[in-house]
Amino acid sequence: MLLIRLAAQNLGRGRLRAVLLGAAVALAVGVSVASFITGWAVRDGIATSFARMGADLAVVPRGTLVNLTTSLLTVEPTEQTLDASVVDALSAIEGVSRAAAQRIVRVSVEGRGFNLIAFDPATDFTVTRWLRGDRSAPVGVSDLIAGAAVPGAAGESLSVCRQPLDVHGRLGRTGVGPFDESYFISFAGLDMLAALCGNDTQLRALRSDAAHAGHPAEAVCMPDYVHGRVSAVLLELDAGAHADQVKFAISRIAGVEVVEGNPILTQSRQSLRSLLLAAGVFAFAVALALCILVSLVFSGIVQERLREIGLMRAIGATPRDVVGVVLAEAAMVTGLGGVCGLVLGAALLSASTRTIGYYLETLGVPQQWPPIDVLVGTCVAAVTASVLIGTMGALFPAWRVRRFEPYALIQGESAP
Repeated sequence: MLLIRLAAQNLGRGRLRAVLLGAAVALAVGVSVASFITGWAVRDGIATSFARMGADLAVVPRGTLVNLTTSLLTVEPTEQTLDASVVDALSAIEGVSRAAAQRIVRVSVEGRGFNLIAFDPATDFTVTRWLRGDRSAPVGVSDLIAGAAVPGAAGESLSVCRQPLDVHGRLGRTGVGPFDESYFISFAGLDMLAALCGNDTQLRALRSDAAHAGHPAEAVCMPDYVHGRVSAVLLELDAGAHADQVKFAISRIAGVEVVEGNPILTQSRQSLRSLLLAAGVFAFAVALALCILVSLVFSGIVQERLREIGLMRAIGATPRDVVGVVLAEAAMVTGLGGVCGLVLGAALLSASTRTIGYYLETLGVPQQWPPIDVLVGTCVAAVTASVLIGTMGALFPAWRVRRFEPYALIQGESAP
């Protein structure tokens, strides 16, 4: 406590210098916190917008006709399938970030024929991104997701192949026909539905009658369904990965061909990741500059107090006590500056929301603020970092002065 009291008294004697140093720390902390939270919100908004553009590449059975669109969101209706083991082979290719398999089948929903697309919620990056409302609830085995152009409200129960399924939610309109005009279900749900349909003798009779009568495909539910097959695999590339190299690696897999999406979207997504990395490097550079500034300031403070430090040593203070006083003074001024920086950061966030946030919303890019635990963690980390920067900056001049004898410090003959 004595060391803390001495540090507080020293700050009181040099109020202007303490205020200016605290203001510099507050400015750095405020700008850093506001930039981080705003960057998080903008990053998630832009990332969501880019993610909604679909996959970078789609792997389909060889010979499949694919109607190219600007967005690779889902598979095209096709009767050809791939073995599910191809997903593991694609995931192992260097440059592939995620591989999401899909399976498309024809089913009867409320007596009408629709495409039902199965996907894996654990690896999906195209379907659930378009869910409207709360996207945190998991997709259950008996849940159904409705496209933008098909009937079915959230919470409603629909008859799919004579089996009741609950509508988990609806997707936003994408403008991609096969995506908007389909229903979606998990692979586990599709297997369950196929098992139930296989045990339904009346449904098997309806299938047989429809086939003999020459009825259209809408009357038949999941004809010739085989477990463990997929219609296509959607791929997302790593940042810095080249699509041509990945396509060349995929070409070694027999029986598949690759469909490439819009290369501009792929490059934009990868550039966004690089931009965020550059922002992190910039924040580190700001922290390093602040540490150097604190070190310079406390070098001057220690230089002015050589005789005072010598008297402390002469009356019994140890070199460790001297270092402790200097570090406590630095921690106090930078810590208070960090707390004030949080207030400044909140003001900057309010201003950015009314300017940058409003402009981005007019462009259709939502601001997705971090969760409350991230906000609290950011504030605690900012204050802690400001204290650490202060102590690290003051450590070098404090450590140098501890090496000199008390008489030399009092006489001022051996400045550190």
